[in-house]
Amino acid sequence: MKKFGIIVVIALIHFALSVSIVAITVSIASTLSPGHVQPSLGLSALVLATKILHFPIISQALFSRHWFPGSWIYIPTFINSLLWGAGICALPYICRKLKKKKTDGKRKH
Repeated sequence: MKKFGIIVVIALIHFALSVSIVAITVSIASTLSPGHVQPSLGLSALVLATKILHFPIISQALFSRHWFPGSWIYIPTFINSLLWGAGICALPYICRKLKKKKTDGKRKH
């Protein structure tokens, strides 16, 4: 149960970052002049961060607004955040397994 709590906390942090980065990116992009062809380095970094945070479920763009009207669009965003939380919590386990496999492989040679 403790691990699930950690996953939820990580998911909530990820969710807050995911939602706020979209607002920040849109806000900065809308202040640029329409004739500005090449985005600044800062805006490019924000767009990249947005893509990373919304991977693997690109919730804001992937789903039709008819499926998730209004604030319901945050459901797939939170599911994505839960996936991130579970993945981050699984990293130490995966690293231990890979390290053990690597050391076992060296002993056999």
